[in-house]
Amino acid sequence: MDPKLALVKCITLLYRESELEQAANSTDLCQKIIDNIKLPESTMEIQSGREVLVGLRSTVLWMIEKPAGEPYDKTQLLQRVRINTKDDSYLYNAVVDGLQKLEDKEEIQKQILSYRSELKQTLDRNDIDAILKKAFNKVMFAGANHGDYRELVRDICSQLEPYTHNVISADHPSVLDSVNFDDPEGMEQLLERSKEEISTDGVIRTGYQAINRMLGKQGGFRRGEMVLVGALQHNYKTGFTLNLFKHAALYNKPYMRDEAKKPLLIHLSLENELAMNIMSLYVSLKENETGEPCDVSMVNINEAAAYIREKMGVNGYNIKMLRVDPSRFSFHDLFDMVTNYEAEGFEVHMIVCDYLNMASKKGCSQGPAGFEIRDLFRRVRNFVAPRGITFVTPHQLSTEAKGLTRQGIENFVQEIANKGYYDSCRTIDQEVDLELAIHIEKVAGQGSFL
Repeated sequence: MDPKLALVKCITLLYRESELEQAANSTDLCQKIIDNIKLPESTMEIQSGREVLVGLRSTVLWMIEKPAGEPYDKTQLLQRVRINTKDDSYLYNAVVDGLQKLEDKEEIQKQILSYRSELKQTLDRNDIDAILKKAFNKVMFAGANHGDYRELVRDICSQLEPYTHNVISADHPSVLDSVNFDDPEGMEQLLERSKEEISTDGVIRTGYQAINRMLGKQGGFRRGEMVLVGALQHNYKTGFTLNLFKHAALYNKPYMRDEAKKPLLIHLSLENELAMNIMSLYVSLKENETGEPCDVSMVNINEAAAYIREKMGVNGYNIKMLRVDPSRFSFHDLFDMVTNYEAEGFEVHMIVCDYLNMASKKGCSQGPAGFEIRDLFRRVRNFVAPRGITFVTPHQLSTEAKGLTRQGIENFVQEIANKGYYDSCRTIDQEVDLELAIHIEKVAGQGSFL
């Protein structure tokens, strides 16, 4: 947009907003427009145009600095613009036309939204130009050192993603669900779905009966919940979450949102070897059934493989267990993985990720310490929730929590509850639906208990 036209629109927008008592304030938007306008160098040929830009900028700044809610004097405003525009009568008339009195408040509101949208698109185009120029320079001048093109494209797409749409509407991709109260059938379908989701058919029970009771009337994890399991190191986080994964397959009949698809459970390890997790799963299944210790050195591999398949598939779930390199695995890869499984005809019901925090933070928003971790959790939750995927991940507790154990504190898990004792980011609890704190308690003469 021409800089002069952008400033004229800023003047009109701020004036129209002052005519409404409860209109949104666009001073920040107009300030960004001013900041993005580059004044031409002061030469004889363009001196007049430069002075007009400087003058209009000063008028917009004057309007921005006015106290909120204080109306503008139209005569005084037009006098300033007349001086700013000098001999450019077309520019002055454009402002006069924009400030003509409108009797209908709805018409004023429509004009405000229109100007705000146009100015925002101008800023967006400037940002897009900067992103693409930076990417172009990186490709053209880095030569053979440009790195992985796939990562480069992802990085560019991640930066451009916020600019793919300008208007929030029912068709906007950020709108995951909607209902019109004038549509009785739509309301009924939504209420029916709500009944299904909170019924016992729509939850994933665990094998720990006390935990199921703790989770309330539904007696398990709701589909789409993000569950954070906090514990100190060497306090059975991996084993506990692997058990939850096993329980999902053993004690739950798949509740399908789409009957044409196949139910799927995913265990994703960013830490332990897959062979170790498979053997741990076998030992857990076997010992739970026989009540006797399992000697892994005596395991018959063929029998063990058939045994795991039979037990884990008893209720009809498909099972996928993977191990990935955390330094090369970002939330983009997680989303791609789930999307690919969906394209293959699967409906993912649960993902147990050991540990999400170990994943690459590439593409996450940067900020103060811990900000990118919180952003990672937010992105993952926003992805799995509408798909009805229960997501479980353990997370290390902080050194402050460890200090409590050195003090000999009793009831450790009660002491840390709701106090943000998480390593690297104290506020990730604000991004999840449910927190479980676990700890191994050693009782003299009685052994250890989780």
